[in-house]
Amino acid sequence: MTPAPGWVEVDLDAIEHNLDTVLRRIDDTADVCAVVKADAYGHGIEHVLPLVIARGIGTIGITSTDEAVAARFLGYTGRILRIRPALAEEVEEGIAHGVEEWIGGADHAEVVARVAAARGIRIRAHVSINATGITRDGIELAAPGGPDEMGRVLARRELEIVGVCSHFPCEDRADVAHGAAAFQVQAAAALRAMPAGRDAVRRHCATSFAALTVPESRFDLVRIGAALYGDTAAPDPALRPAFTLKSRVAAVNRYPAGRTVGYERTHRLERDALLASVPIGYADGVQRSLGGRASVLIRGRRVPIVDRHAMNTLTVDATSLGHVEPGDEVVFYGSQGDERISSADLEHANGHIAADLYSVWGRLHPRVPVRTAARAL
Repeated sequence: MTPAPGWVEVDLDAIEHNLDTVLRRIDDTADVCAVVKADAYGHGIEHVLPLVIARGIGTIGITSTDEAVAARFLGYTGRILRIRPALAEEVEEGIAHGVEEWIGGADHAEVVARVAAARGIRIRAHVSINATGITRDGIELAAPGGPDEMGRVLARRELEIVGVCSHFPCEDRADVAHGAAAFQVQAAAALRAMPAGRDAVRRHCATSFAALTVPESRFDLVRIGAALYGDTAAPDPALRPAFTLKSRVAAVNRYPAGRTVGYERTHRLERDALLASVPIGYADGVQRSLGGRASVLIRGRRVPIVDRHAMNTLTVDATSLGHVEPGDEVVFYGSQGDERISSADLEHANGHIAADLYSVWGRLHPRVPVRTAARAL
C-alpha cells in the first residue's frame, strides 16, 4: 500500500494519562461521561473507547448512531447518551443500541415519543433546559410558557426521563458559575414536576472546562470531552495533547528574490529562498485561512506556510533551516523535538478553536496509535 501523504498519530498514553487526571480531579463528586462524539474528536473511537472501558466509565457521549454501533461492537456495555437532539430516523436506529436521547424541547419530545410508540417501548431521555443561556435547544423554563412545555414532555409516557441537562456557551469561570446556579434552580423545578422516579434522574451541564474549574457545576454527571484529548481551556498543566498531524517534504527548490509563491501571487520573496513543497492542502483539511499565517515544524524548528495553498499541496519557506530534504517529517499540529505547534497557535492562525481543524483531520487522514509515555517523561 502506498504511504499516505498525511497521517495522524494518536497518543494512547496521553489519553490514558488525561483520563486518570480527570478522574482524580473529579474524585467521585460526580459520575463521568466520556465524550467520544465526532469519532472521538477525530482521534478514533476504536482507539479511545478501549481506554475508557478499562477505567470502568459508565457513560459515554455520542452524536451519531454509527458511534453507538461502534461502541457496542468494541464491547462497551455502559450507558450511551446522545448529546444533541436526534432526527426521528436516528432515534429509530439508536433503539437497538440502548441510546438515551437528548430532548431538545416539547416539539422534539413528540418526535421521540412517536418513534417509541410505534415500537411499543419507552425510550430513556434527558430533557434539555436553557438555564445556561446557550439558546440552541432546550426548554426556556423560566419563561411564562416554560412550565407548560415541560409538562408536555413529562406527559409523554413513551419517554422515561432519566436526565435533566444543559450546556455552557462560554469557557469563562464567572459565566459558568452563573449558569450553574440558574441550572440548579431550574433543574430542581423540573424534578418537582415529575410524578415519580425522580431519584434516578441525573442532572448534568458540566463540560471539561466547567467540571475542572467550577466544582459547583458538576451536579450528578460531568461530560468530559476536550480534557480527555488534552485540549481544554481549563488551566490544568497535567493534561497532555494526544493528537499530531504529520506529512513529509516532497520537493525542495531554491528561488530568487522577487518571485511570487503560489496562487494569486499573495507572497513575494524578499530574498533568495529555500522552499519546500508539502503534499497536503485544503482538500486534506488544511484550510486556506492557514496560508500565510500558520507555521509547521521541520527538523524541530518552525517554518512558515507562505502560499495561498492548493487543494493537495502547500509551500513552506525553509530558508532559515539552511538545509532540508525530500522525506523530512513535517508537523502541522503537535510536537517535534522540543518545539510544538499548539492549539493556541492554530487558533491564532485560523481564528477558530483548534478542534475546528483537528476533528476533521482525524477523519480525513489515516490514524496511527502510538505510545509516548517514555518520551514524555
